[in-house]
Amino acid sequence: MPLLIWNDSFSVHIREFDEHHKKLVKLLNNLFDAVSAKQGCDAVEPILGELIDYTRYHFAAEEKLLNKHSYPWIAAQEHEHKELIVKIVDFQKQCKAKKAMIDLALLNFLKDWLTKHIMGTDKKYSSFLKEKGVS
Repeated sequence: MPLLIWNDSFSVHIREFDEHHKKLVKLLNNLFDAVSAKQGCDAVEPILGELIDYTRYHFAAEEKLLNKHSYPWIAAQEHEHKELIVKIVDFQKQCKAKKAMIDLALLNFLKDWLTKHIMGTDKKYSSFLKEKGVS
């Protein structure tokens, strides 16, 4: 069973970002599957790396569009993004150095962060961007 299942309540009604969020959910579930199968850091780390890379890509796309339209809460958005990247990159380094294992606590943190971020912070930009003609 997946860690997180996408449903329409997650939609921010911006097609590009909904697709990005679906991919992030898929990558998180891939990481969950690998951890559940008790694969070690050597097998799990590349999945974590892909999740980090795609998260950076998504955050950059989101921030670019929000900046383009002078979104008034962009600073808070960028701050949340940076904090998450720092945390997961630090964890990736610990995993590579064999100082930490990816476990359910990390996966639940990522699931909770993603869910809260989409449902809270990201949903706030939805109507703003719709008013700007973004769909």
